[in-house]
Amino acid sequence: MSSKDHSRRGTLPRFGTGLESPLLSLPAVLVIIGGVFLPMAILAVYSLWPTVDQQIVVDWTLANYLRFFKVEVYWHMLLYSLFFAGLAAGITVCLTFPFAYFVATKVKPERRLVWVALAVMQFFTSYLIRVFAWMNLLGDTGLLNDALMRLGLTTGPLWILGSNKAGIIITFVYLLAPLTFLTTYIALERSNPALLEAAEDLGAKPFQRLIHVVLPVARTGILGGFVLSMITVLGDYVTPQLIGGTEGYLYSNIIQLQFGASVQWGMGSALALLLMVVVFALLGVLRRITGGAPQLGTYTRTFSATPAKGLRVYSLAVLGFLYFPIVLLVIMAFNERSSIGFPFTGFTFRWFGAVFNDPLLLVSLSNSLIVAAIAVGVSVVLGSVAAVQLARTRGPLRQASLAILSIPVFLPPMLLGLAIIIGLNAVGIDRGLWTIALGHTVLSLPIVTLLVLIRLEGLDPNLEQAAMDLGASPARAFLLVSVPQALPGIVAAALITLALSFDEFILTSLVTASDSTLPLYIFGALRFGVTPAIVAVSVMLLAASSTLLIVGVLISNIGQRKESRSAARAFALHN
Repeated sequence: MSSKDHSRRGTLPRFGTGLESPLLSLPAVLVIIGGVFLPMAILAVYSLWPTVDQQIVVDWTLANYLRFFKVEVYWHMLLYSLFFAGLAAGITVCLTFPFAYFVATKVKPERRLVWVALAVMQFFTSYLIRVFAWMNLLGDTGLLNDALMRLGLTTGPLWILGSNKAGIIITFVYLLAPLTFLTTYIALERSNPALLEAAEDLGAKPFQRLIHVVLPVARTGILGGFVLSMITVLGDYVTPQLIGGTEGYLYSNIIQLQFGASVQWGMGSALALLLMVVVFALLGVLRRITGGAPQLGTYTRTFSATPAKGLRVYSLAVLGFLYFPIVLLVIMAFNERSSIGFPFTGFTFRWFGAVFNDPLLLVSLSNSLIVAAIAVGVSVVLGSVAAVQLARTRGPLRQASLAILSIPVFLPPMLLGLAIIIGLNAVGIDRGLWTIALGHTVLSLPIVTLLVLIRLEGLDPNLEQAAMDLGASPARAFLLVSVPQALPGIVAAALITLALSFDEFILTSLVTASDSTLPLYIFGALRFGVTPAIVAVSVMLLAASSTLLIVGVLISNIGQRKESRSAARAFALHN
């Protein structure tokens, strides 16, 4: 059967049972089941056991759940955290919506990638360093309040710029802005600017056009960004602690305390399981409310040429908000002053040299490299193989496999970390560097699988069929035709997950024993005394992460252009 026959039938050609066998995706699925589902099941069991004298006791009871409802601080803090997370997410969505609208409708298509890259780049860099940047800016003696008082604009520190709940909200808005921008932008890019022009011709006012034309198209992206931002805030116990101090106490901090100083694993498991129920409820509500955006016209790559100077200025201001803390951090790393802050007393590289004179830092760096190498290596192999199989199949089994592999993407790293340590405790296995690698693999594997799957599904299956028509075996056709075209996507996925693994902190801090990684080292320094050398380390880590991400994106884009040209030549020869 020829490739044209397959095309006319509207079905994917079969490449042999080898590449379509579910056994190819089974190892990746088993890693997620063993690293997420089984620990979560043990977490549920532990929630039904009490803790006596800091030891879990096998005695089935609902006492932990009853205690949650009886002790006001638990359910009150959960409700407060939901409100707090919703407030932070809502402010972030409102802040980034005009920015996303400008890029999606007012920027020429060939220039949008630059804007999108600038908007989302820092989201994939070190979370801990971005929080650290705001630690320097906020507070009564922070750089922002100090600058305002030096300029005579205020007579004292402003509360809204302090190390309090307002400061925590500002920091979360900063951390989440790239996420909500991206989800809203993806939804808005499907809109047709001609619809807005038609509405204007019919007499619709700007507010009416926003309500009846723009928001229905952007609904899925707005709500998606809002819910994912809420989930992120609910699972973050570090940012409130570092920014707000004693005022930074949310539901996630109560959970973390149960597994720390309190050693109440049964109660902590119940609290964590209730948070997981809330997370899945939020995802369920998102799916039910959105249900897909309405189809308002056919998507085109046109854009509105109407001048939008106000939106452009606003978008540039948002970019300034995103990069201003990072720029200040870089400047402080080269400041000769022996304490953090300004004025700038002179340019120096000595803080970067001091980094390599700290033995603990070098050990932490080595551990981070080992963990990242293991996690990325395993994820790339298992994820790429799984993507090969998933790209060639349809049906319930494929959907089930994708659902299983996608779960870690939607769970807060805190819940994954707690589930892993409980699972290890249940089977009596000590934690070590390998448990960090396991946790990072669980986080990286879904990302690699989905990125490579997207790449493979973008390839034309008729090219492999043409190779087999010329006598190549299915495996040989795959290796010689599809792998070279998919390789840029695999390399890009490897670089992105390498950067994410190198920067991961929340899960790492839970699953480690006494081993330190670079983010753990930085966190310890942030808690017990920040020096210019720590700022230098942060800048180096930020530069490494950014470089990996930029190279990954460039490789992926270059590969797509080459793929398009090679595909065109292949079709010309074949036809």
